[in-house]
Amino acid sequence: DFASEVDRLGMDVCSYRIFSDSGNLPLYPLAQGLIDFQSLVTVVYDAKKTSTKKERAKVSSDIRAESSFGFGYTFSGSLGIVLTIPNERRPVLDSHLDEAIRHIFSLAEARNVSDIREFAKGLGLASIRAMYKWASGHAKAGLGVGIEWRREGTVRASLLAQQPELENLYRMIEETSDESETEISVDGELEAVNVKARSFALRDSSGSIIRGSYKDAISGSHRAELPGRRYRATLTKVERVQYSTAEEMSEYHLKRLDELP
Repeated sequence: DFASEVDRLGMDVCSYRIFSDSGNLPLYPLAQGLIDFQSLVTVVYDAKKTSTKKERAKVSSDIRAESSFGFGYTFSGSLGIVLTIPNERRPVLDSHLDEAIRHIFSLAEARNVSDIREFAKGLGLASIRAMYKWASGHAKAGLGVGIEWRREGTVRASLLAQQPELENLYRMIEETSDESETEISVDGELEAVNVKARSFALRDSSGSIIRGSYKDAISGSHRAELPGRRYRATLTKVERVQYSTAEEMSEYHLKRLDELP
């Protein structure tokens, strides 16, 4: 009766079952896990509906309203919660919400770093970070999850993820980053050179200090004087973006020093 009524109202049903091998179901991870799942669905739905790679989790009020769950009821079996959500009925094609759920379930079953990168290319880093937060929260609390997406009693998509699988997923995301290299030229004054560590510090024209490493740019045949001597430094700038945190890191490698007049 419940399934028929919510279908009449244009809603789908999400059956969300949380379980633990230890039998311990702590309240905070349970509540936070549901919040994180809601955030995950919202940000992936936003990416699919707007056809935009989302790098930040900020969404409009319309998107949030369209992707928000309502509470149905609970059921036994560790802890089961039935959620409802409005979903567009299309005669042939999946709705944006259908597509979002399928992408979420597929991402949750990723088996390697290459899979993670492919999803990031299509959905953006905000979706990957949301998945990381959801999976790590469950795994660190020793929880697994079984999810079924239903319409009028028919299971349209499902996911079963044990705690070790969720742990493997969030650790893969932790290990994944994007890296890019660019060559730049900077005019400035050498502040320090550590011959043993093969590192340098250069003060540019704005007063900022660039620190990095070098191989052969400074040597017996390529001498550098400091302080007071100005150089044009040719540098390789390596930029990395960590998927799990969106933290941006930069490294500098000195390729050549040319003395300025």
